[in-house]
Amino acid sequence: MLQIDKRKFKYFDYPLFIAVCLLGILSVFLIYTTDAGKIFYNKQIIWELIGVFLCLLVANIDLKLIKTYAFAFYIFVLFALLVVFFIGFVGHGAKRWISLGFFNIQPSEFMKLAIILVLAAYFDEYIKSSKYNFKDLYLPFALILFPAVLIIKQPDLGTALIILIIGLAIILSVGVKKTFLIKSVIFFLIAMPFFWSLLKNYQKERLIAFINPYLSPHTYGYHIIQSEIAVGSGGLFGKTAAGATQTILNFLPENHTDFIFAAFCEQWGFISAVLLISLYLFIIFRCLSFIDIASSIFEKIVIIGVTVMLSVSMIFNIGMTIGLLPVVGVPLPFVSYGGSAVITNFIAIGILINIKIKNQIYR
Repeated sequence: MLQIDKRKFKYFDYPLFIAVCLLGILSVFLIYTTDAGKIFYNKQIIWELIGVFLCLLVANIDLKLIKTYAFAFYIFVLFALLVVFFIGFVGHGAKRWISLGFFNIQPSEFMKLAIILVLAAYFDEYIKSSKYNFKDLYLPFALILFPAVLIIKQPDLGTALIILIIGLAIILSVGVKKTFLIKSVIFFLIAMPFFWSLLKNYQKERLIAFINPYLSPHTYGYHIIQSEIAVGSGGLFGKTAAGATQTILNFLPENHTDFIFAAFCEQWGFISAVLLISLYLFIIFRCLSFIDIASSIFEKIVIIGVTVMLSVSMIFNIGMTIGLLPVVGVPLPFVSYGGSAVITNFIAIGILINIKIKNQIYR
């Protein structure tokens, strides 16, 4: 199962691994410098270290085993999503977590990776010489929509949207007929009222507040307004951790999770924000470059899925922080506080490094 040889050290993708580790270090520092730091940063150190360990472990596991157990992993996470409704606990108005005593897990985060793996395994087994039609995709759609609906009901709109986007990106990547695209648009338009009805009132208010947050500056528009103030007050070079009043005085909500990018901008300014985004772009394009060496449909879909997962999460988080997107509660990859998201992302990177090592050794 675990096979390590000198060639794996030679072909290990050190630039990608170092880049995500730098984000992990930044995460611990930022969480420490927020008011919540004294509570959470010790836990975040543990999560980041576990993530690094699992990344290295997964990078050395036989890739065939990952594909073989993809469906089992999906079923396990789906079961965990169902369990949340019975024994999950409520935090910030949402029921998303399962307490295991010494730590909590958020199954919806793991579902992002589970969707990627199960769709990759499915399309690798059921390859078509022609493009896929709507009737060919009933099962993939079911695999995507069922957990998405469960996650919306928690409620967790952000994660559900990412899962839907990942699923759609994968389906489009395998090749579909034009009639499929037309039917998909029609289905989406018909289904919009249904999905809107699934949203909680506060989620609807947040989406409405996105258009003009100053209509409700003390309630649903508060997060966006305070985040924009924090980002703008950082200026070019930032106010330092000690001078970041929006963060220190707790005007900026969730400054260690959803709005950690705003806290970063206030402390370190526009120039550092550009450097941080550049680091994310390096990671995204590095992941995407692995497609050139992928030798199977499974590998290509996993690469596409992980790249979409990381890029969309980054865009959603930064977009909602600066007021370009509605507040939907998406963590900044590798940086926001939370064990489930950190571990999911590190495992995903480990699988991609695994793909590179395997194809470099046996090319």
